[in-house]
Amino acid sequence: MLLCFIFFFSWTLPSFILGYKNGLQLKNIYNATEPDLSGPLGDNLQRNWEKEIKRANKTKQNPSLKRAIFKTFYKPYSMFGVILFFQCIVLKMLQPIVLAEYIHYYDISTQEAKPEKGWLLGSLVVAMAFANVAIIHYVSLGCQRIGMRVRIACSSLVYRKLLKLSQASLGQTAAGQLVNLLSNDVQRFDMASNFLHYAWLMPIQAVIAFYIMYRSVGIAAVAGMMAICLEAIPLQGYMSKLQGKWRYQIALRTDHRVKLMSEITTGIQVIKMYAWEKPFEKIIEIARR
Repeated sequence: MLLCFIFFFSWTLPSFILGYKNGLQLKNIYNATEPDLSGPLGDNLQRNWEKEIKRANKTKQNPSLKRAIFKTFYKPYSMFGVILFFQCIVLKMLQPIVLAEYIHYYDISTQEAKPEKGWLLGSLVVAMAFANVAIIHYVSLGCQRIGMRVRIACSSLVYRKLLKLSQASLGQTAAGQLVNLLSNDVQRFDMASNFLHYAWLMPIQAVIAFYIMYRSVGIAAVAGMMAICLEAIPLQGYMSKLQGKWRYQIALRTDHRVKLMSEITTGIQVIKMYAWEKPFEKIIEIARR
């Protein structure tokens, strides 16, 4: 354990020591790497967004932000998809097969098997388990980093758009909606990027798993797979729909609450002058329920 700590976490000790002695300052924090800077990310997304607007004008369709984001980030994200394909489809599907062979090696009827085969199968089981952990952590970090870049790029576009709005347009834009958009909504990119690849990987994995089960237990695998599908797909669909509905209601209430607090903060002097603290306190309590 000590060796693992030294190997993986010892690089953070100088920062902890510096913070304990003098307190961390802004100059002590590492600068963002070049691929994570908001300027280049915003420029790349804006370039593809302008191309998307031109395409939409030619085809008389609405421009799609999803298409612009895809064109900007699909190359690095696809690379992690290939790695995750190897982990989910190759390693995970081979792991139970190798484990079954390893268990079968110790069967009474196979006592005369060569020891080299046992060592090989045992080493493969351990190596596959280690490779699964290493790959999933690497891919998860990479996908979340790309999600972070998407969030930064979209936030940069929003800021640039705000700087170009006229006073009349700014008056029609709710401050609460903007605050909620930049502080809450764009965070969904970080979470979604970690799971998007599973949308196309899971059907492939399910088919391969069904084939392995069918080869092992026969026709009983059909009943088991049908039971899993009938239970999981409708339930997950219903829960996703319900979650989306609740999320929409939460977003509306959050926008209203942030807008209300912004207006109260702006007019706090008038509220104090007319002694309206109690009525507005009740309004805030209702909005926060």
